[in-house]
Amino acid sequence: MRKSILLFLAITSNTYAQDTYLNGGTSFRDIEDVNKEAESWGTCAAAYEIAAKLYEGDPEQIKKFQDLAKGAKLSVIMTHVSDSIEKDTSVEAFDATWEYSKTLGDSISENRKTSILAEAEKLGDAGLKEYLLRLSETLKVCASNTDAQQTYIDLWKSLAESGLLTFEK
Repeated sequence: MRKSILLFLAITSNTYAQDTYLNGGTSFRDIEDVNKEAESWGTCAAAYEIAAKLYEGDPEQIKKFQDLAKGAKLSVIMTHVSDSIEKDTSVEAFDATWEYSKTLGDSISENRKTSILAEAEKLGDAGLKEYLLRLSETLKVCASNTDAQQTYIDLWKSLAESGLLTFEK
């Protein structure tokens, strides 16, 4: 309960620590390196998943964090896919990019989550406030990129409807 109260206070606080778990800028659309952009989305997926676990409040808020995490993972995938679409690529190359990108969606976010949780463990109880403030600042930056995230979700829907994407049954 104590962690969820601190998380809530950190998220709603007007105090800006300006220290995040992100390694790039605050506007993901402005990141030119596709791998760095994908890492930013993976960090958001991790931060949202952690927030969902820490937040013991309203189940609707927990579901919202979980949905945002899924959207951020999809954004990891679509970052690479959209980069591929912008290039003159064959169907085979696109299919390979799609398969590779799906793997990245899981691995990048899991690696970032492990890193963030390892820092929390290293800081211990004495550093709980610092950890939660940094997590909160990360969540704020991620939330400021929801329009870009929605663009990737819409692109994914369009590709799915077109039949270009393959899905396991």
